[in-house]
Amino acid sequence: MKKIILSLSAIIAYSFSYSQSAGNAIHQNQGSAGNFVNYGIGNLPDVRTEPTSGPSGTTTIKAEVMINVEASSYVAILSCTQAGETVTQTDSLMDVRLNNVFDELIRAGIPIENTHVDFISMLPTYEFEMTEKRYSKTMNEVPTGFEMKKNIHVRFNEHDRLNDLIAAAAKAEMYDLVKVEYNVADMDRIYDEIRSKAESVIAQKTESFTRLGFDLQIMNYGSNQGSVYPADRYVKYLAANTGIPKTYAKRSSKDKPVEYNYADKNTTVYYEKLPYSRFDVVLNADAVEPTVQFFYSISIQYKLQSAEQAKREAEDRELDIELRRAQIQAQIKAVKGNGTTATVNNHVTVKTK
Repeated sequence: MKKIILSLSAIIAYSFSYSQSAGNAIHQNQGSAGNFVNYGIGNLPDVRTEPTSGPSGTTTIKAEVMINVEASSYVAILSCTQAGETVTQTDSLMDVRLNNVFDELIRAGIPIENTHVDFISMLPTYEFEMTEKRYSKTMNEVPTGFEMKKNIHVRFNEHDRLNDLIAAAAKAEMYDLVKVEYNVADMDRIYDEIRSKAESVIAQKTESFTRLGFDLQIMNYGSNQGSVYPADRYVKYLAANTGIPKTYAKRSSKDKPVEYNYADKNTTVYYEKLPYSRFDVVLNADAVEPTVQFFYSISIQYKLQSAEQAKREAEDRELDIELRRAQIQAQIKAVKGNGTTATVNNHVTVKTK
């Protein structure tokens, strides 16, 4: 009997630790590996190409950079539910369980200052009570007690400390790990780093146009930044699946119908990072554990023309400026000669005696 109990405990502990970096909440909020909700890149092709030029003589150059950042700290959220006959009893029983958890966390080296108790609800519970009369039976809903829910937030810096947290919670009969949040400090520095890298990518791409003899003039500019956390990137995986059997007509009315009872297939989840093929540069690309993925993108629309054409247009602009300057000087001289007050070329007012 002891062996059976130990085996069951080992199975529970293993399955609890297996989902340690995701939490049970992901089973109620499943996405698809191809649905980039936060990043919004849709179904882009793996091979990225830049347009050379279009009928309007413009081209768009993009730079997309991503970095994998390990969390500076983590916050695990545990859910605890306690029932009791009265409010006082329910609260007292809840305090006993919470204190047991805090004692175990302190023994594991996690200080009480790194915890927070979040009160969720205190609701009455009901059951039906039957009242039987001579000609009727009535089911009446009557209160039976109260149910309290609280969440425990625990912050820790090393990911391995999550195992200590799980063990401490199990001793207090808390088995619902809601989720694990990833915290990243100094986000401004991270965005500055990938923004600078994106700008260098734009510079490299525009330099190739210059080497080919083109001149680029900026027409429109746009940028975007964001982040994707591991909890958003866990997707469901079905280990095995059985195809639907083919239907066939009965040979005769005496044939018995066939009923198919399918076995339950193992369903799990796994971490699906943003694919690297979507980006020009990926920093810290060899990260092993789930990370927070920060991205920054730049999109610039240029007017595309040859270097000779750009030179001619610049010369024409300079010539036009010189002609306007000469016209203004001539008008100023004419006004001064007449001794009147006048506005020259809508800009310069000349007054003479």
